[in-house]
Amino acid sequence: MVLDLDWLQGDKHHSVRLTLDDTPVSIGRDPVNLLVLHDSSVSRQHAEIFLTAQGPALRDKGSRFGTQLDQHLLQQAQSALLPPQCELLFGRQKVSLRYEAAQHHEQDFAVWALHDLQHRIDDMQQHSLGALLQLSQQAQPLSELQQHLCLQFQQLQQAAQQWSAQNSLLQRLNTLVNQTQGYLVLLEHAVPMIAEVLGARRGFVLMADKRGQTLQRQACWNYVPPQATDGVVFSEWIARECFERQEFRLLSSGQLTNFAEPRPDAEVTGVLAMPLQANGETLALLYLDTSHADGFNQLQETFCKTLQAQLGLALKNAITISRALCDDLTGLCSRSMLEEQITLSMEQAKRYGQPCSLIFIDLDNFKQINDQYGHFAGDEVLRCVAALLKTLARKADRVGRLGGEEFVVLVNNTSPDSALIYAERIRADIAALEPLVSGVTLKITASIGVAGFHHALHNLAYRFIDCADQAMYQAKNSGKNRVCAHKPATLQLLDTASETFRSGSRG
Repeated sequence: MVLDLDWLQGDKHHSVRLTLDDTPVSIGRDPVNLLVLHDSSVSRQHAEIFLTAQGPALRDKGSRFGTQLDQHLLQQAQSALLPPQCELLFGRQKVSLRYEAAQHHEQDFAVWALHDLQHRIDDMQQHSLGALLQLSQQAQPLSELQQHLCLQFQQLQQAAQQWSAQNSLLQRLNTLVNQTQGYLVLLEHAVPMIAEVLGARRGFVLMADKRGQTLQRQACWNYVPPQATDGVVFSEWIARECFERQEFRLLSSGQLTNFAEPRPDAEVTGVLAMPLQANGETLALLYLDTSHADGFNQLQETFCKTLQAQLGLALKNAITISRALCDDLTGLCSRSMLEEQITLSMEQAKRYGQPCSLIFIDLDNFKQINDQYGHFAGDEVLRCVAALLKTLARKADRVGRLGGEEFVVLVNNTSPDSALIYAERIRADIAALEPLVSGVTLKITASIGVAGFHHALHNLAYRFIDCADQAMYQAKNSGKNRVCAHKPATLQLLDTASETFRSGSRG
């Protein structure tokens, strides 16, 4: 999504175009921000714009002189959805913002079939008129002309049934796109729906991993992945070939006989390999095959080429939203998503008097792992720790990655004393991980801080996180690989937290 921002500073007009994706657009006076505003009323870390499932949203980050959206003052750490065109006020600095809202129109998904159907009806009318003219001019038996007309009407009726099913599928996919945030969930639901309408017997989606180095199967439907001893399998081979060549292929049974090695399964009568693309980028490839006697027909090919464009765009949008809500490397909650969950939990804790705690985890000496073994090894360590935290998390807990080697676990309905016990288990389990990366067994430990919710936090997520962060620093300074609890008496030091940049390495 592209954001256009304009503002006046003194007598000089400024404008900038920023891309909003999984990384929030930070706004403030500090030069590290993506949008830097040189006004004394703007805090160093003033606000941020981030992507949600409903669209872009603005969040105040505890600014000193406040943030306004169309003259509505946001509370500290409060967020609000941005309309496509609005006026923002950061302190005294006014900024105009606009963007193009993404829209989904069900009629756009189905309009192709209506045009196609009208053309077919027009053709049928021409054939009928031609047959009547032939009847009046020739002595051809009436029974033959009747049979010819009946055959054409039967063909039109069968085609109309296919069009109806395909239109219904496009509308169901449209609803699915609007209701689904995760792109894997979208694919897992979409593949069987498409397969049913096309009469496929099995299928899967091929996608590149997050580094773009290997292709992986996703959303398998009635598909049994081949064993390593099976050698090269046709379905896998043709899918990879079409993905790499960005090539759409619809193969008939006759065309399949031309492949000698690898050879298709004997019962396969048709194969569909359909790249899913958006803005010239191949995001995935849908593979389907069928064992129906007629294979895939020409009408289905027309439909698939329309579906290809629509599904590619939907997948791109779903991937963008997923990356805004989830950390791309670990699959945990993203920072923006985690802060929203923390704010919600703090409000519930304050309203209902329920305990709520945060566990802040920082891996010890992580930079040494990256320096000695490379960033690939570092990424593997982060994934191992994330998988462990997911396993340990309870249903009501929320696990997120703040960035780098920092993780946070939000434990609802849990007192700080109970959270300390929970954190000690996390520390011990991380120390016992010893992941094997590129043939090397790595030893990792973590310093952990624990903080409990109290009313002096004023429902500000960044303050709650900073409390747990301070406790983590205490664990670092006490020798690492240990758990420390935050002392609420130090809370008055947090008032300037949003204006201070902590320097130095955590180690």
